[in-house]
Amino acid sequence: MGKEAIERVELGRAGLKVSRLAFGTGYLDGPVAPGARLLVKAYELGVNFWDTSDDYGTHPHVARALKEIGREDVVIATKTYAATAIGARRSVTKALRELEVEAVDIFLLHAVDSVAELKTKGPALEGLARAREAGLIRAVGVSSHSREVLSRLLALPEVDVALVVVNRTGAWMKDARPLEMGAVIRRLYQSGRGVYGMKALGSGQVAGAEVAPSLRWAFRFRYAHSICVGMITVEELRSNVRLWRASQG
Repeated sequence: MGKEAIERVELGRAGLKVSRLAFGTGYLDGPVAPGARLLVKAYELGVNFWDTSDDYGTHPHVARALKEIGREDVVIATKTYAATAIGARRSVTKALRELEVEAVDIFLLHAVDSVAELKTKGPALEGLARAREAGLIRAVGVSSHSREVLSRLLALPEVDVALVVVNRTGAWMKDARPLEMGAVIRRLYQSGRGVYGMKALGSGQVAGAEVAPSLRWAFRFRYAHSICVGMITVEELRSNVRLWRASQG
């Protein structure tokens, strides 16, 4: 399979063209070299959207893979738990250094799961917006497991991208059932925000025979531009690419 194995779409108003299957690097916390090789293989199969975070410890894996395939055609999302403008600026500086890039495509506030936390982290959100204006990042985002937080993002013009829970069981949904969560995700998508999904397998809660139908369900969810799946082996990667292709038939 070549680079067109996975469809690419515009990530809402962020203006970034991403594969509809994203690679979640949260489980690649082992040696850098094999993790980087897996990311390169993902790119060869068409997965150009890679999700990482400072606390995952996988910035070096991404950096090494980029050295092999180049920067231009890969979309990188990373995250911060910062609550202040200074903390956000430090997170951006650290990510640029560790990823060895001049700009990060998407920088998200990580796991903002209450309205109070969203309000507290307002200065960090403003700090990310200033980094975007400075050309250090291309899009500002928020990651959340909360329906109420996601609904509040609609009133925040500085937010370009949302990372949201997409699954059929309700796993990791803080304050909503799947239908309720789906409704607010639809509103974000229709507002022009870039939306990508996480927890399709409930961070390991779904296993065995339920994996394939759960992923197919997530891949068919119409209000997410991409679905992020954690992978640690070539076998998992190939299987997920096949499932994505089968889900589009």
